[in-house]
Amino acid sequence: MKKLMVLMITLVMTLSLAACGGGNAETPESTPESTPAATQRKDNVTPEQATAIVDIMAKMAPLYNEAAEAASKNGWEQDETAVQELNTIYAIMDSARVGLEELDGFGDTSTEEIDTIVEQYQIMLDEMPNLVAKFSEPYIN
Repeated sequence: MKKLMVLMITLVMTLSLAACGGGNAETPESTPESTPAATQRKDNVTPEQATAIVDIMAKMAPLYNEAAEAASKNGWEQDETAVQELNTIYAIMDSARVGLEELDGFGDTSTEEIDTIVEQYQIMLDEMPNLVAKFSEPYIN
């Protein structure tokens, strides 16, 4: 369980760094609206990677909903760690959605790093049934 939490936090931090990306503080000579690149997605996400992310998130969403519902039903909202786990999973799912929807959603993350992110998403998906099972049990202090 601790490994899953560390993995999720690592993913959030990785995506946060990718989203924040280094920018320069100088005033640009052209506005983003007038730059042709603003209308094109960076090619750091391959179509295969995008498809994999969409597939994983499509499978993860119902499992997340099931886990959140079970946690609420069985009193897990009293456990701060459980709430953090669910919030982290939600944040990661939202980051994946934004990453695919925004033109520059994954920032300067390289294609190879996105491969790693896809692998981490798959690991999270594989762990979701365990989380659902955990939250399906009544919470005991």
